[in-house]
Amino acid sequence: MALAAVSLVGLPSAMVWSGLSPADCTEYCEAQTRCGPLATRAAVQQPLNSWSNLGFLFVGLLALRPPISALSALFAVSCALLATGSFLFHASVTREMQWLDMVGTYAALVAVIARGAVAAFGVRPALAIAAALVADLLFALFKWSIPGTVALPLLIVVASVPIVRMVRSGRRSARAALLPGSLMLLAVVFRQLDVAGVWCLPESRVYQGHALWHLLTAASLGAVFFFFENAPAEART
Repeated sequence: MALAAVSLVGLPSAMVWSGLSPADCTEYCEAQTRCGPLATRAAVQQPLNSWSNLGFLFVGLLALRPPISALSALFAVSCALLATGSFLFHASVTREMQWLDMVGTYAALVAVIARGAVAAFGVRPALAIAAALVADLLFALFKWSIPGTVALPLLIVVASVPIVRMVRSGRRSARAALLPGSLMLLAVVFRQLDVAGVWCLPESRVYQGHALWHLLTAASLGAVFFFFENAPAEART
């Protein structure tokens, strides 16, 4: 990532993204005062919103501790896709990279759901992974036809079903179940404040609400994945 940062610093301006379709430069607070011609913008247009995506990469790498399972690899790859897509979206502010950002977001949640299905309901890992890959493909194909305001809450609700099952079966505590939800709720608060222009400091290199959204959602994804990953085996009778 350090090498990527050095290479991007050498790029002269946002003109490197001129071949792509522009997205809404003022959607998020960071750098919304610098939405002039591409030649006047930096190559990485929203620095904190871009580099904060390292949180997703970090969480994905944590899942690769030995022994590495196919489900943990799926989660790690999905988090890497999300980190890459969201970084490129906030660097370029283009529609193509916005698509990749959302495809990665859906993929990370689908990977969590797959892990939960195996842990809570005893679904075979191969079947869960196959279903996850089909879901990823459908989300990628129909991203622009499915509003994010519908898809994201729906995926979060689906991910909560195996969490509830684990708590009700006594395999995990309610306190452990509250952690990922609390982190996600806090993340949503910061995101909405950023979009609404509350606590908006466009030129700040220290605070950006959307960057906190990235870090908190990464923490939430990690918390829910390890909620399933570290659960005790279901008792057999």
